[in-house]
Amino acid sequence: MPVSVDVVIPTFRRPEALARCVASLEDQTVKPASIEIIDDSETDHGPGIARNIGWKRGRAEVVAFLDDDCVAPENWIEIIQEILENNDIGGIEGAMTTKDGLGNIVSYNPPNRFKWDRFKTANLIIRREALEKVNGFDERYYLHREDTDLAWKVIDAGYPIVWSSRCIMHHPEPIGSHGGIYGAYPRSEQLLYRCNPKKYIESAAGLISFISIKNGGLWKLQKELRTTQEPSDVQALNRLESWNLWGKAWVLAIFWLIRKNTIGEPKVVSKNLK
Repeated sequence: MPVSVDVVIPTFRRPEALARCVASLEDQTVKPASIEIIDDSETDHGPGIARNIGWKRGRAEVVAFLDDDCVAPENWIEIIQEILENNDIGGIEGAMTTKDGLGNIVSYNPPNRFKWDRFKTANLIIRREALEKVNGFDERYYLHREDTDLAWKVIDAGYPIVWSSRCIMHHPEPIGSHGGIYGAYPRSEQLLYRCNPKKYIESAAGLISFISIKNGGLWKLQKELRTTQEPSDVQALNRLESWNLWGKAWVLAIFWLIRKNTIGEPKVVSKNLK
């Protein structure tokens, strides 16, 4: 029997976008078990807390997370059910599309070289059993990295997450185009490092670029990661941790650059992100 699916949508002062999102869910070929909408407009706790409230309201075997400005294709729930017929799968990272400056629909997915520095709750589906095992989202995050943190915890708890190009979500406005600012950065980077220092090496390598080097952003972040942020409940990196992290990140970034200039980027995403 197909799994049941709850949909969780945190929303913050975007009623028109939310109405469009809900309409796309009401037109599904397979209806969700429930649509849990958590309005954070007044409380402003952040999407992590809102999503925890949402998934705990439902009872379905699977919880599908998306943003309030997403538009789901009519077979989104149906595709989720087909993929999760395999009981060994703990979750799905779905593909995303958006619009470019000319209004064309284009792919909006992490580079194929990334295995860990990915997972956005604009299209992230997790089994309830896994959410309960890891206690959902870490509520110390505000607006940044809480989704990657959740996925890492689920994978580390023994629930593989698969990438699916079939499980598509459309995000009409490019992510970040609403003018919002990531909250508590770089504290959220410290939190993610503490979640899994080995996986975070890839995240750090992804921050190394000619631009970040030239404008000083990379050196600024390295210093900030070694500085206690407010609230002060996250341990800053000590010098040994910082040297170890960035040494390995530079090796990985150089490897990526050499591979890109010789054989090119990987053609596909790692199917099983466990």
